[in-house]
This record gives sequence, structure tokens and C-alpha cells, in this order.
Amino acid sequence: MVIDTARRPGQNGSDAAPIRRVGLVVRVSTERQAENEEGSLKNQLQRLRQHIEYKRSVAGEEWIEAAVYEMRAVSGKDSLRSAEFERLFDDVRSRRINTILCPALDRISRSVKDFLQFFEFINEHDVEFVCLKQNYDTTTPQGRLFVTMMIALAQFEREQTSDRTRDATAARAERGLWNGGQQLLGYDLDQDRKGHLIPNAHEAAIVNFGFDTYLDCGSITEMTNRLNARGHRTKAYTSRRGTHHPGTPFTLSSVLYMLKNPAYSGKKEINRKAPSEERRLVEAVWSGIVDEEKFLAVQRLMAANGRTNHNGTKTVRHAHVLAGGLLYCGRCDSVMLGRSGTGRLGVRYYYYVCRNRECGLRVAAHEIEDAVAQRIQDIAADGEVLEFLVGETNKRMLRRRPSLEKQRRGLQRTVDEVKAEADGILAAWPNLEQESGRAFLTERLGELARRRSELEQGLIEVNQALAQIDEERVTAETVRASLTRFRDVYAHLKPGERKELMRLLLHRAEVGDRQIVLEIYPIASPEMAMPQSHSRSEASNWLPGQDSNLQPSG
Repeated sequence: MVIDTARRPGQNGSDAAPIRRVGLVVRVSTERQAENEEGSLKNQLQRLRQHIEYKRSVAGEEWIEAAVYEMRAVSGKDSLRSAEFERLFDDVRSRRINTILCPALDRISRSVKDFLQFFEFINEHDVEFVCLKQNYDTTTPQGRLFVTMMIALAQFEREQTSDRTRDATAARAERGLWNGGQQLLGYDLDQDRKGHLIPNAHEAAIVNFGFDTYLDCGSITEMTNRLNARGHRTKAYTSRRGTHHPGTPFTLSSVLYMLKNPAYSGKKEINRKAPSEERRLVEAVWSGIVDEEKFLAVQRLMAANGRTNHNGTKTVRHAHVLAGGLLYCGRCDSVMLGRSGTGRLGVRYYYYVCRNRECGLRVAAHEIEDAVAQRIQDIAADGEVLEFLVGETNKRMLRRRPSLEKQRRGLQRTVDEVKAEADGILAAWPNLEQESGRAFLTERLGELARRRSELEQGLIEVNQALAQIDEERVTAETVRASLTRFRDVYAHLKPGERKELMRLLLHRAEVGDRQIVLEIYPIASPEMAMPQSHSRSEASNWLPGQDSNLQPSG
């Protein structure tokens, strides 16, 4: 049974029912429901119009459909703040409608607070409210209590649904499954296994190029420009509804999303929007396409750039290349920390200090670093260590080749697709008679020409990088020649490159009052092994200069 409050005395005091100018309110919560032409929205409107027709033909009342307020893909918690409700409120104020008709209370709102404010508003404007599903009468305290309880139940149902969805999403994340959302460049959705991703070789090469570029330049903006200059684009995909979303040029936000996304290293982040102490990573069900060490190196560089507001790949006045666990105190075996200060004359100086405050050993940074660099230069005369450096250098260079070759294949495939589309347009050109059609195709041909130019430029750069790898493969003689002038080369390296070189060679360096001891990593390669577990190299009678105690030398 439907109970409404549509009858009230006319304005002239008679019992004649007034004309009801009715506003119909319908709502669905999701895009999928909204796009279904024969779905819920149509059914709701049909029921409301049948009720109006009943009032006219059976009850003999004058009900007129004045407006329809259709909320498509609007949540019940936000409905009263939608554009359609703003229009409804304006129509109430202007007296265009004096009756609101809806199929159920939760079509208006699923928030108790919002619904009570809505009722207060329509009561102030003498507007009647009719609901087809619930049985109530708002003219009595009992009726208002009933309405409040019904809305409270609707709100409770919404919150329960939200909790269930959140719990299900969290449970899937714990199992390392992909929860959907934004399409991920580098992967395709596995159509047979929900929540699984399949690496896309062409896109994976683009992703790795992005990570390598950031490690090289240390700049989000520069990385974005380089990706776009090579003709690379964001993920192109077709939605489940058949809508095609083409790839677009990279932006700062899309590049930042790429660099910070642990999915590329085969990890799934839990509680991503929670405080940092509540976030954690679990193993994903898909394989990573970016080496984990490369991913972590990018995170460290971004964090360092954020802390210092300085690009860590750019030249700085000084870098403590032996800091971070490479340099130890020869007195107490504590780690040495990199520090800097300003002298009485305003000159900046850099030094290493023992973490053990009771020890207090301090050495000038440039003196200890120069001494270590000199010893590395002396390695040119050590044949076994020299062969190790040659092998490691070539292995690092060759690791870049597969990624570059994937990029080349992907770019060439895209160039062929662009050419094929252009050829198709040119083949259809003679059969076009309408000028508007030719204008559209002319514009499209211009876009394809620009795209082809960008892609071909990308191919040139990739081919140059591959050729450079072949040209730069080193031999023992070239390494010996380089080490002979190691100190000159070292002076021109970037801070990150200096540290990487030191960590490749050194297990630890130990500085005392009169000597430096270097421990060089053993070689684990099965083809070549050092005869000792480590090589200890001493620089005899080394004594820090008198200015090493917090004073700049020179």
C-alpha cells in the first residue's frame, strides 16, 4: 500500500485537491547501470509514471509531470550534492514543482543527516513528498520517526556494503592480486585469471627505458620529455564496454606513477592510502618487469632528491663517496660518517668522523678519498684484479642490450602500424566525394606523419645506444689505460657514479692514524676467482695532514 501526503486543502480553503506539479527523482549508483538503456533507470521512471497515471484516472486528481531529475552513476551518500538535486532545489524555490515523487527512500539519499536536511527544506517550501515503496506519513511524529529509521537502515546498508567491498579488496591484495583500477603500462590483464597480469614485452621495454632515464638524469621533467621525444605513449586499451582509449603523451603525474609503482618489481602494495607505517609490500602473482635493484635505486634517488631539493645525479661541490658503510675507523672499528662545516673564515670543509664519540677520529674528506683513488689507480699493475674489472664492466653493459632491443622491436612495430594506417587512408582517398571527409583524413594524415617522425627519431636513438654498447666493450688494455689516469677521470664523475664505482671495488676501507687498509671484494664468477678471499692493500706510513681536524687544506 502506498501512503502519500499529496492531498491537502486548496489555497481558497475548499476541499478541492490542488494541481500537483510533480518532479520525478530516479538514481543509479554505477556507470554500468546508467549505460543500460533497458535497465534500472527506465524501470524506475516507468513505475513513477504509472503512479501519476493512476492518480489521474482512478483517483481523479490532477497530477502533471513537471520535471525529471535523473542521477546517473551517483552514490547515495553524495546524491543531495549532485547537479540534478541542485536543479530540483531551484525548481522548488521557483514553485515549478510542488510534489516530489520517487520509487524508494534510498533513491533520495543513504545518509540520515542529508535526508533530514532534505525533509526540512521541502517542509519549509510546502512541498509534498511521495515514495512508492515505503509506507509512511510525515505529518505525524510517528511518521517522521519511521522515515528516520528507514534512512538509518539505508545508511547502515551502504556502510556495510562499503565495509564488505573494502575487506574483499584487502583480502585480494594480501594474496598479491591486482584489484583493477588504472590500466598499467607494461602489463595486460589476464582474461582467464582474474587479478593476474601478463607482461607486455613492448611496453615493458618502454617502462625500463623510463627507469633507466631517471637514473641517468634524476629529473621527472627531463624523463617525461625524453619519453615523449622518442614517440612513447601511455597505455592504450579497450574497456570492457568496447570504448577504445588511445595512448597519450606522458605527463609528470603519469611518469611519477610509473616510477613509484612497486607492481613493476613484482610487488603488491597493501594499505597504499594509509599512513606510511601501515603500508607494506607482498609478493604479487605476476612477475616483475623491472629489476628489483633498479626499482629500489630509483626510490632512493627520488627520496634523496626530495630531502635535499637537489638532483642527486648533478654535479655537487662535494660528495662523501666513502660514506654509507664503506669507511671504518682503524682505532675502534666504528663506521665513519660524512660531515661538513664552515671554518672561521667562512670556508666550507668536508670530513669523515668516527661514529664513536669517545674515539673522535676525524680525517679530511679529500685526503682519504684521494688516497683511495690513488690506490685504485695502482690496480692497473695487478693483472687478476684488472681482469675482474673488465668482466664486470662488460656484463653491466650487456645487461642493457635486451631492453634496448625490445624497445627497437616495439618502435619498429608501431612505425609499421602507422605506415599501414596512412597507406589505407591514401588508398581510400580517390573514392571520397565529400569535402568534409577529405578534410578529416587530411588532419589524420598530418597526425600520423608527426607520430611517424617521433617514432623514427626514437629508433635512431635506440640504434645509437646499441651501437655504443658494441663500441664501448672493454679489454684489459683499455681498462689499464683508463686506470692509469683514474684520478683524472674520477674527478669528472657524477657523485652517484663515484659511489657506484667504489662499491663495485671496495668491501670496506679502514683508516687509522698512520695507514689505510682496503678490502677488495672477492670474485664469485665461476670463470675467474681471486686466489685469496680478499685483497688487503696498505698505504704505508699514511698520516692525515695537520689540517684534517676541521680545517680545509689548501
